[in-house]
Amino acid sequence: MGFSTDAHCFACGYDTALRLGGGMSNHATYAAWPVICQTCSAVTTANYKQASLICEQCELGNVISVTDPRATAGDGEVVEQWGFGRDCLTLTNGHYRCPKCNATELRFGTNVGLHSLISWD
Repeated sequence: MGFSTDAHCFACGYDTALRLGGGMSNHATYAAWPVICQTCSAVTTANYKQASLICEQCELGNVISVTDPRATAGDGEVVEQWGFGRDCLTLTNGHYRCPKCNATELRFGTNVGLHSLISWD
């Protein structure tokens, strides 16, 4: 089952809501998970079940995975996860690089923007 979360930068105020995971009918071939899109200058999602990550917003491959050392400070505890075993995707409550201001003050799962949180199949 998929779910939603948010990403919020405590330096510049950038805030976005994201739908993550996959549904019952597509979970074997689809796993939406955050990327930093350098073309969109935004946190968006890509299908982590594809060989190449492509931004689902602009459909270009100029993205950085949130697990890439350029995107994260490497701190925090796991607060979101989807999948099992070696295919398990995780997000921490640690610090990530903001695509708008470049500060390492972006965090997931804060709900500062009061987004409606959803689960989906």
